[in-house]
This record gives sequence, structure tokens and C-alpha cells, in this order.
Amino acid sequence: MSIWHQRWNENRIGFHRLEANPTLEDHWSSLALANDAKVLVPLCGKSLDMHWLHEQGHAVVGIELVEKAVKQFFEDASTTASVDQKPTGTKYSTENIHLYRADFFEVQPDEAPFDAWYDRAALVALPSSMRQAYVEQLCNLTSKGSKGLMVTFDYPQSEMQGPPFALPDSEVETLFSEHFHVQRVQWSDLLEEEQRDLSRCSLSVFVLTRR
Repeated sequence: MSIWHQRWNENRIGFHRLEANPTLEDHWSSLALANDAKVLVPLCGKSLDMHWLHEQGHAVVGIELVEKAVKQFFEDASTTASVDQKPTGTKYSTENIHLYRADFFEVQPDEAPFDAWYDRAALVALPSSMRQAYVEQLCNLTSKGSKGLMVTFDYPQSEMQGPPFALPDSEVETLFSEHFHVQRVQWSDLLEEEQRDLSRCSLSVFVLTRR
């Protein structure tokens, strides 16, 4: 994961959005969650989506490996977080948002199990060799019946070196179908928007319900 430390150190964080993701706003209500649902955000960076989720009444827990990203999240919001050292990482808390500076594959958040999770750029940030372990950890941290909203991208992997890595819809089905009901709720052609030289590029949005 040293690539992410390098990107944050060099401020190469083009993946960071300056507003909540429209896809989140468009589809989150379809999960039909209780306002006080506990929501997990893996590999969260300093995403403003976490503020949006908090505004919906949710208890939000983000997991992020890079300490600089965690600290900037609270600095950008002009808030001071309490800091608590945990066996698998460091917990930063303010109101109902908690960020763990930790390895997602090892962390055991106090708030688990979670009622829901949100993945905008987490699974596509991982090479294919790590994806099954990601799904297994999601199962460890979520309750049966929990729901997730996930955004993925697909393009010919040979045409661009990730991250984000290509993640075909068929692979999503293969990875998740044993433990989740998989429903694709959006597909968009991004080729005209994508500025890199790709022959095709698309976005998919999934709702995944834990079996």
C-alpha cells in the first residue's frame, strides 16, 4: 500500500472530490436504512461523503491506512478529534464520525457489526489478488441483512495502469454472490468524460445485501 502513502505525500489525490458524490445522493435512499444505522466506509481517504452520511443521521466509521488523510479530514472540517490508541490502529473521533488509521484487513472497529457500508473507490483501488480478502473482511464487519452501495469502473486493464483498477460486473458477481445478493442499479458510459486514452470506460453502481 506504499503507493497511497506516496500519493498523499505528493498531494496526488485527484480521486478526492470536493463535494459529496452524486451517485451516493441518488442511490443511498434505496437502501431504506434507519436514520441511526451504523455505516462503514472502507479505504475512506478524507471523503466528504462521510459528512453527507453523517447528515443523514448515521453513525459513520471510516477506515484509512494513511494518517495524513485522516488528519486532513478533520482539519478541513475545522474540528478537533479525540484520539484513542487501539490494538489494530488509532481511532479519531468527533460527534458521530469515527476514523480508524488502520489496515482495513486487520482492523476491528468498536462499532462493528455494521448495518451498511459504502464503497466509492475502495475495491477498485485494490489489485485483483486482494479483492477476495476485502469481501471476506466486509463479511466479518457487517451483520446479516446489512446493505452496501458500491461504485465500480471497468475498462481494458491493458490500456491503463491502475489504480483505479478495472473491475468488470462479472467479477463483482463472482466475488460477492456467495454472501450477498447483487443488484446493479446503474450503468453509465464514461468514455466521453474520461480524458485518458481508453477504448471504453464505464461506471456501475451496485446495491449488495448480505445474505
